[in-house]
Amino acid sequence: MQRCWGRPIAWLVGLGVGCWFGLGQPIPKPETYALVIGVNNYRPYPETPTLPPLSYAESDARKMAQALRDSDKGQVSKVRVLLDTEASKTAIEAELRDLARRMRVSDTLIVYYSGHGMLNHLGQATLMPSDAKINDEETWLPLDGLREQVRKASQGRGRLILILDACFSGQSQAGSRSFTMPGRKDFPKPQKLDMSGVDVLLASSADSEPSWEDAELGGGIFTAYLLEAISGKADENGDGYVTIGEAYRYAAVRVEAFSSRKGTPQTPKLYGPDDYTLALNPVAVALSRLANLKLSGHINGEQFDALADWLEVKRQPDDLKLYLAGALTGGQLVNLVRAGAIPRVPAQTSIDRRLQKIGSLRREGKIRLEQFWVLSQMIQTGKAAPDVSDYLAGRLSEAKFLQRLRSGAVRGVPR
Repeated sequence: MQRCWGRPIAWLVGLGVGCWFGLGQPIPKPETYALVIGVNNYRPYPETPTLPPLSYAESDARKMAQALRDSDKGQVSKVRVLLDTEASKTAIEAELRDLARRMRVSDTLIVYYSGHGMLNHLGQATLMPSDAKINDEETWLPLDGLREQVRKASQGRGRLILILDACFSGQSQAGSRSFTMPGRKDFPKPQKLDMSGVDVLLASSADSEPSWEDAELGGGIFTAYLLEAISGKADENGDGYVTIGEAYRYAAVRVEAFSSRKGTPQTPKLYGPDDYTLALNPVAVALSRLANLKLSGHINGEQFDALADWLEVKRQPDDLKLYLAGALTGGQLVNLVRAGAIPRVPAQTSIDRRLQKIGSLRREGKIRLEQFWVLSQMIQTGKAAPDVSDYLAGRLSEAKFLQRLRSGAVRGVPR
C-alpha cells in the first residue's frame, strides 16, 4: 500500500540555533523531544470516500518510538506517540505546541509521521490526520502550517526535524502508500517548498514516485532501512555517531535496491546539510575519543586498553563517567590517568611520585575530585600548604592528613 497522495517528502526544518554563554557559565545540556505519529485506519464519514487503510504505518511508528527511546541509539529525553484514532488533527497540534513550548535554543524536536499524504488545492504537501475528511481540507494538516505552529510555540527556538514515510505522487497502486481521490482527474501542481529556515529536506522517494510498504520487511521500505541505520549500522566512519547524512546514504542504497527488485522503484532524496547527529553508540563514541588521546601521545597503550575495558562494564569509576558525560575534558582525564587516579588504569611511570601519592587517594575514594585538582596544582606550582608538604614528605600520616582535609584545616584545600 502506498502512503502517498502526492509528492513524497521528509523535512529537517531549522528554527535557528545560536547563543552566547558567559565565561564560566554552564551550558545547558541540549534536549531532544519527539512526537511519533502512525495512522493505519482513518475515520469513516457518511457519504464521503474514506482514506484506504494502511498495513504497517502504526507498527512503523511504534518501532521508531522505541528506537528513539533506546538510550544506546537515540538521544531523546521525551517521546510522545499518537496512533490511529489518537492522531486526530487537534491532538497532533496540541502535542506539537506543548513540546515546542519546552524548547530552548539548543534543543531539537523530531516529528515522525507514517501515514497518508495529500496535496491540497494550492499544491501544498499535507499530512492526513486520522480524522481527516477527503473533501474538507480544513481537516488536513499542511506541512507549512505545522512548521509555523512549532515556530510560534517555541518562539523560534531550537531545531525541528520532520521525517515522513508518506508521499504525494497521486498514484493509486496496490502495496503503495498513495491514493487517488475518486473522480479527480486534474491534480494541483506541487507548490515549490518554502525553504526559508529549512536545514535539510529528506524525501522518502523522488517527486513522481510512491512510497511503498512491504510484507517481507513488515513495514514501510523507507522506515525499515532507516531503523537499521539508526541502530548503528549506518556509522560509516566508526566514530559512534550516526548523522542524518549517514542514515540517508545507508537507507537510500537499500531502498533503491529492494524496491527495484520488487519492480516498485523508490528513490529517497536528501537536500541540505547532513551533519546533524540522529543517533549514537556511546561505547563507540568513547572508544573514538580515547583513541585520539592515545594517538596524540597523551596516554599510552596500556592505559588505553585499561580504559577501554572499563567501557564494557556498567559500573565505571566516577571520574571516567564524568569524562564520558562531557563533564571532564580530555586534558583533565589525562591528568587523572597519569596520576593513577583511575582504578585499574596504570599511572604514568615518569610522573612526579608526589602526584601519584595524591592520585592513589583519589583512586581509593579518600579525597574528592575538587580536592585532587587543588592538591595537584599545589604540587605542580611548588606552592603546597605546609600540611600537604608534610604529608607528601612522609612527616604526616595519611590518617591525620585526611582528618585535617575533612575538617577544612588544610589551607587552600576545600573540605
